Amino acid sequence: MPEPGKDTADSKTGKKKISVSMVIAIVAILAVLVLAVVLVYVLTKEEPKKDLDGKATIVTEGNVEEVIGEMENRNTDASYTATMTNEWTFENGEAAAEGFYVKNTENNSRTVYFELKLKDTDEVIYSSPYISVGEEMNTLTLDKKLDAGDYNAVMVYHLVDDEKEELTTVSVAVVIHIKN
Repeated sequence: MPEPGKDTADSKTGKKKISVSMVIAIVAILAVLVLAVVLVYVLTKEEPKKDLDGKATIVTEGNVEEVIGEMENRNTDASYTATMTNEWTFENGEAAAEGFYVKNTENNSRTVYFELKLKDTDEVIYSSPYISVGEEMNTLTLDKKLDAGDYNAVMVYHLVDDEKEELTTVSVAVVIHIKN
C-alpha cells in the first residue's frame, strides 16, 4: 500500500496517478494567486476623475436641461443665464452679423465678456467688450476674416468680479454662416 500523499502508478498503464490531496493543494494555490492578482488590480486601479470645477461646459440642445439643473443646484453669485441667438449669418467675412443678439440679463449678478472660438481649432475669432448687467449687444463683426462657409463655434462667456478678475466661464455652441 502506498504512503498517503505519494504518487501511485496505475498498474495497467504504468502512468503515475496524482493523489486527491495534491490536486486540492494545486487548486488552492491557483485560487490564492488569482485572488492576489484581482486584489492588486482593484487596489491600484485609478478611477477616472470627474473634476469639472473651473472647466467650461459646452451647452447644446442635447444637454441644456442637464446644464440648467446643475446651474440651479449651485449656490454662487457667479452663475450665468445666457440670453442670445445662437446662429448668425454674415454677408461676407468682414460684414456685421445678421440676427446677432446677446444680453446680460437682470437675472445675472456679474459683468461678462465673451470670446468666440472656432470649435475645431479653438482659434479666437472675436473678443467682446465688457457687458454689464442689463446691457445687450445687437451687432458683431468678427475680428478675423473667415472664408465663405458654415462654421461650428463656441461662445465662451467670462464672468468677472468688480475688479474684472475672471470668476468662471460658461460656453455655448453657436453656428456661423458666411455667405460670400
